[in-house]
Amino acid sequence: MGNNHKKAAMRFLIIVTSNPFSKDYNTLLNLVRELTKRGEVTLFFSGNGAYYTLRPDAKSFKDMGARLLYCAHSAHQRGIEKALDFFESSSTYNLSRFIQDYHKVINFN
Repeated sequence: MGNNHKKAAMRFLIIVTSNPFSKDYNTLLNLVRELTKRGEVTLFFSGNGAYYTLRPDAKSFKDMGARLLYCAHSAHQRGIEKALDFFESSSTYNLSRFIQDYHKVINFN
């Protein structure tokens, strides 16, 4: 039991700045699927990654147990007025404050 607790304590942050129609999408999907088995996963969408907030199939990340945050400023710059309801509005300032809370940080650019 102690070993499972240790795995659950692992925290992963994936920062996505590439657009959701790039080749990264399936890689990201598979990575999130594996990492959610090992611990807590948060995805932070910024830059062109803000376009994920318009993609209904991105809900599969949430369904796997990942937390989905996006940079509201990046979304606004790209004319995105309202993100799909399974995304949480955030900012790169917030990212800079909580990034140290994660054991592993991966960037998709």
